[in-house]
Amino acid sequence: MRLAAALSLGLQLSGVSLPAAQLFPELSVHLEAARYEPSERDFQWTGWIGGGADVVRAAQATAYFSADAETLLGEERRPFEANQVNYHLEVGVRRSFGSLELAGFYHHVSRHAIDREKPEAVDWNMLGLRAELSFPQRWPLPGKASLAVARATLASRVGYRWEVAAGVEAEWPAQGWGTGYLRAGVRALSVDAAAEIARDGFVDGLLEAGLRFRGAGDLDVFAAFERRNDVFLLTPSARSRGLFGVRFARGDRRIFR
Repeated sequence: MRLAAALSLGLQLSGVSLPAAQLFPELSVHLEAARYEPSERDFQWTGWIGGGADVVRAAQATAYFSADAETLLGEERRPFEANQVNYHLEVGVRRSFGSLELAGFYHHVSRHAIDREKPEAVDWNMLGLRAELSFPQRWPLPGKASLAVARATLASRVGYRWEVAAGVEAEWPAQGWGTGYLRAGVRALSVDAAAEIARDGFVDGLLEAGLRFRGAGDLDVFAAFERRNDVFLLTPSARSRGLFGVRFARGDRRIFR
């Protein structure tokens, strides 16, 4: 306490001013539930719940974190039976330069089977950079685009090395019944040839369209098509399928998880 007081007094006497800092200037939350079509025994529904916070904002830079839980439900033993839960944690710092926002982030994913054996850890950490650009106001449709590049610092069993993810979202002008929107995203991953789960690198994709109703947050009613790899924890697998669902988001920035 004495050291902090002495430093503060020294800065004041020297005429050096510190940027004003805001603690927790913004919070975010989102909920999502969607039905797979076609569905199968292990994949009937998917759900997301999560939130985040801008922890400190100073000099146009913001330190943030987010935490999400993704749950997959099937019907192997009973209706609406959860069989997987995947945890997503991220910390980072971002800064805005007009309509462009740059962020450095550290992202962790941990996958777990529910009421089933999973002796091996399945998780990975990604250290990367993300850029997000808001469309200029002179463009006919409001929206944004993002690009992220990350390197795996840990990849238990999955063997991920590099990840490149890109996304774009655009909205139609608001109508009395809401706003139409379209979003698309791709994620490419390279895989270590010596990974315990043997397969080549792959590309995931998402195309989504829906209606957005604005209030205290955004309520989306959507239909989507996704191509997703590694849908099972311990065996190579991929699915192409439709999604029909709803999403509530307040302050959520992501285009493509």
